[in-house]
Amino acid sequence: MPKIKKDELDKVYNSLYRPKKRVLPANQKTPRRIDFASEIKSQKKHLYLIDGYNLMYSIEEIAEIARTDLLSARDKIVDIVCDFQGYVGQECVLVFDAYRNNVPIPVVNKQYNITIVYTKADQTADMYIEQKAAELKDEYKIFVVTSDGLEQLKIFSKESFRISSKEFMHRYENLQKRHAKKDVRSRHQPMKELRKLLFEDLSDD
Repeated sequence: MPKIKKDELDKVYNSLYRPKKRVLPANQKTPRRIDFASEIKSQKKHLYLIDGYNLMYSIEEIAEIARTDLLSARDKIVDIVCDFQGYVGQECVLVFDAYRNNVPIPVVNKQYNITIVYTKADQTADMYIEQKAAELKDEYKIFVVTSDGLEQLKIFSKESFRISSKEFMHRYENLQKRHAKKDVRSRHQPMKELRKLLFEDLSDD
């Protein structure tokens, strides 16, 4: 049987185990490096623009309160949106109509962890939200919470996303349940832990 020369063996070995070169597109000379940090930074933050009274009157029990005590009903909506913001960790702007008042500019308050806006004279919440959605669409991924059909068409034309008031409440309630389960799992249970320790000691004997 003829001997195989060393250089022939080397050639076969190199052809099998040499690292393969990347095939690049014709117009690309070097591999493109992906900077994951910059990719993450480039992702838009979420912004929720919420029609306050629209949300209020979509919740039966709060709508009932609003018939006799509008301020209490409004406070309950503020509490819901504050909770929602705490769950999602994204910016929330709650907008209330104040167009019947003679206020020349919108009143903007930072309350707890959200922004609350009362519109200016002759400006509805829909008008304010439409304006802000157009101004901020390049900076944020915008979600508009409203059940107003006409507003829905305007918002979609500005590359924003509409969430109906009922869908928003459904998401809120799901987040509540999820966080309640986490709280139960993480809650300190001293009696249960004491029983566990006692039974462990007995089993050792």
